Amino acid sequence: MIQASVAASRPRSSVVLWICLIALACGAPGWGGPYPEGEFIELAGAVTDAEGLPIPDLSVTLEASRKAFSVTKMKNTERDRTRVTTETDSTGQYILRWRWVDYYNNFELQVGLPDRTGEEGELQVFERVDLSKRIRSGSPVVTNVTVTERRYLDTLRDFNTSVDTEDERRILEEMGNPDRVQRILSTDHEEVSWWYFQSGKAYRFEDGVLQQVVHFEPIQPFGD
Repeated sequence: MIQASVAASRPRSSVVLWICLIALACGAPGWGGPYPEGEFIELAGAVTDAEGLPIPDLSVTLEASRKAFSVTKMKNTERDRTRVTTETDSTGQYILRWRWVDYYNNFELQVGLPDRTGEEGELQVFERVDLSKRIRSGSPVVTNVTVTERRYLDTLRDFNTSVDTEDERRILEEMGNPDRVQRILSTDHEEVSWWYFQSGKAYRFEDGVLQQVVHFEPIQPFGD
């Protein structure tokens, strides 16, 4: 009789285990968080370059998501991403406010520039900071960020400033920042080519007017 009881209990234990796994996969919220639900918490800090100089007008984004175990993929996955964004001021300082929701358990601070001129453009991220543990230690969450690619950032800003015609703005909104910009100056006009290696396209402009779209075999980055 004892052996029969043990054998009968095994399927029930398996059912309980699978219920727990499914709950994790569905991203069930935790039993409680470090802040009351709906309370605003503050994130603040400064963004500087490697020499300690402040970098103004950079996008600073807090991305929150739910990280949970996926039964179908048999690994942790992130879903339901949401973002709140601000910009650094003239001294490189930023302040963000986030309304706490216990459902989210994964937080990343991202510093960069919009990849397109449109409102729905993705952020070209220069630096990332994982705040998943730090954000639970209390508000305000003070995080200073150092951008190591200041020269590339300045080059990208110079490019965005140079975009001033309707054709250039349209292609920038459609394609984002090019991988390479090639300029050829002549006595009577300026020729500029924007190269998008992964898309296999190059756009050739003369004095800001689109003249030609060149198609070629897409080139994938090393390591992909």
